[in-house]
Amino acid sequence: MHCGDRSGPVIPPDLSNPLRQLRMYRYRGSRNKWHRMSPDHDKKREYEVPPSTIELVSWNVSFDQSFCAKRMESTLRHLEKVVFKCRDGEAPEPCIVLLQEVHAIHGLDVILRDKWVREHFIVTPADVDKHWPRNALYGNVTLVEKSIPVVDAYILEFGLSQMQRTGVIVDIALGAPKPRDYDVVIRIINTHLESLPQGNDIRPEQLSLLTKFLKGPGVRGGIVSGDMNPIGPEDAALPGALGLRDAWTRGDSDERGFTWGEQPPNQYPAARFDKILYLPRRGYRVDEPQRIGVGLKTFIDRVPGGLWTSDHYGLHTKLHLLR
Repeated sequence: MHCGDRSGPVIPPDLSNPLRQLRMYRYRGSRNKWHRMSPDHDKKREYEVPPSTIELVSWNVSFDQSFCAKRMESTLRHLEKVVFKCRDGEAPEPCIVLLQEVHAIHGLDVILRDKWVREHFIVTPADVDKHWPRNALYGNVTLVEKSIPVVDAYILEFGLSQMQRTGVIVDIALGAPKPRDYDVVIRIINTHLESLPQGNDIRPEQLSLLTKFLKGPGVRGGIVSGDMNPIGPEDAALPGALGLRDAWTRGDSDERGFTWGEQPPNQYPAARFDKILYLPRRGYRVDEPQRIGVGLKTFIDRVPGGLWTSDHYGLHTKLHLLR
């Protein structure tokens, strides 16, 4: 695999927003445990040809509703059976799953115990005590299907956040379509920006910081995706002002793009909270996303009518490396 010099994200040190390297975790069946992969684990896979197209899912799975573990199980089965159309536990096509609001205990534990995840994905961060902000109740978790080479991974802790929000950064290698014979590094950032009106002045700085990472040397560009909480006066225009393009092209007022406020309806208007943003560089394309999890419920014997699996819809798209 030839990806050029990889010395980590070349971003000026910022002590107010700590950046730490992450390891990917792979499940080893012979030892019945997840283990940290070494930094050069993918060098052993140079003979493999990375994919040129990947599927990508972004989904806020709601940490603070009841029966978190049961709802996470429903989320994973929906991804397996409906979104990726896997039968009998088979592997999905090359894909990355970005989850936000994963409960530190009841959500992450379900992910790490899931047979389908164990067989087909590597995961980060998988160790709450080492890698999540201190005393965080929930966080972002990224799952990468095993055929996709991971070059580096990091977690950025937003210093101004009162809600312990982060960006999980994973650099992947994609293979240029034939007849070209080289690999390109694409940066995928999984984030959850500051919520509520008190976050109005914080979200622009958070997204601006993440955008700098997409523009770092050694990467072609990439995606920043997650729950953007765009409720402030600057939020709608912010991605464009930072040089990002929204994969959803129909605007914030189109109800077909709303991702929050309908499961269940509440006193606040439904809106497009979740977005897939990307740095518009020649050489790759991001498809317009489709909503997933619409109407999805988790059924529990003692809860008549079931529970909404999440109060957010997820988003599903594809990224294509063109050259």
